[in-house]
Amino acid sequence: MVQSLFASTNDWDGQLEGTENGWPGIFRVLRIYLTHFRGQRSAFMQFMAPVAGTPADAWATLTTALGFNGAGIGEKWTVPAGVPAMGGVVEHINPSPPGALLRLDSPGPGTAALYTIKYGATVMATFSFYLYGDQSTEVAARETPRWQAWPGEI
Repeated sequence: MVQSLFASTNDWDGQLEGTENGWPGIFRVLRIYLTHFRGQRSAFMQFMAPVAGTPADAWATLTTALGFNGAGIGEKWTVPAGVPAMGGVVEHINPSPPGALLRLDSPGPGTAALYTIKYGATVMATFSFYLYGDQSTEVAARETPRWQAWPGEI
């Protein structure tokens, strides 16, 4: 992987660093796809919601609401009642920015990347769902309104 940027000022340095920091997560999603879902159709859902506190505070709030506190790599996990469908196996936990990568069996086969990040002056919870299989488009259409509404409930 080669990445470069040519600019006449240093104004773009933060943008380049942000992109560089995102590559390891993208490669983890790709590894899960190639290992477990190779060749399957896909659909994508992504949501962001502002949350109070630092990224670590927001992660604690998010993981509590998702019933994810204390889940470790390789452990099976599912959300509690009252949260839109999501469950599977924990593939990766990221200390900074706080986040996790999950291999999903619910709401359908796929991968979910959940993070809390500083976005300017705001802390955002980000939810990225990579859904796979012949029903992925239908699952994304059904689940999108549920996940769009849910952050307002925590």
